[in-house]
Amino acid sequence: MYASHAPAGLSFSAPRRSSGRALGLLLQFEAWLDARSSARALYAMDDRALSDLALSRSDVERVNADAGRPAGA
Repeated sequence: MYASHAPAGLSFSAPRRSSGRALGLLLQFEAWLDARSSARALYAMDDRALSDLALSRSDVERVNADAGRPAGA
């Protein structure tokens, strides 16, 4: 009977510890892209459209800063 054992640390089912960190960085990058996109959309609006949203030009940065914070913070 022949039994083959993979050397320790070389199996395909070995846990990948760096994947959590990479995922966190990817999610941070995605959040930055979302904030950048929303800022561009808000800056592209005229003053009347912003006032319909109860915003002014000076509120755009605050809105983006608030969007990056966790809920309830």
